[in-house]
Amino acid sequence: MYIQLLIAASFALASYQDIKDRAVSDLVWIPALAGTALAIYSLAASGSYALLEFDLVKILLFGGLTFAMVYFGRLGEADFIGMVFFVADPYPSELFLALIGVLIVALPHLIYLLATGGARGTKTISVDQFLREKKWIPKATILDGVRTEVSDDVNEAREEVEKSRAEGMSVEVSFGTPTVAYLGLGYIIYVAYLITLDFLPFFGFA
Repeated sequence: MYIQLLIAASFALASYQDIKDRAVSDLVWIPALAGTALAIYSLAASGSYALLEFDLVKILLFGGLTFAMVYFGRLGEADFIGMVFFVADPYPSELFLALIGVLIVALPHLIYLLATGGARGTKTISVDQFLREKKWIPKATILDGVRTEVSDDVNEAREEVEKSRAEGMSVEVSFGTPTVAYLGLGYIIYVAYLITLDFLPFFGFA
């Protein structure tokens, strides 16, 4: 349980930052790193080499795939780190439970966004609004009727707009879903479920 609590602590902080600013500090992942190290040490010390091998392969394989997505600009760096720690839990069945938690969080929000038009297509907003609200992914800048596309690398596009900011500029944007928050809140639901299972016998319910 200590492993899951440490990872959940990082996800709680990361989820807050992702919802608020769409930017996550590297420091929030320190507890998750400690939890992952504890998981690897515990498996090795207990002689659970099959689980240890599965956990390492899972982390390396999933980490490699998501890193490639970051490299090609399809995924943010914080999303990559969050996904790696999400799969760091050493028990296969518990990863499935954590994924259910993610669906509980993400599906209603995505359905709401689609229903209200918040996540469909692109829209044009002022550069001031774009800089004020971190939830937007820029596609192009528009100044004096001239449309200039920005990098399709999500890790560079916002900086491009900030550097080219000018009076009267508009920005064509799409909505950026809070992926880290989906992962984090889903993982927290999963940990809350584990805690509930631990306490039910104490209260005489199981």
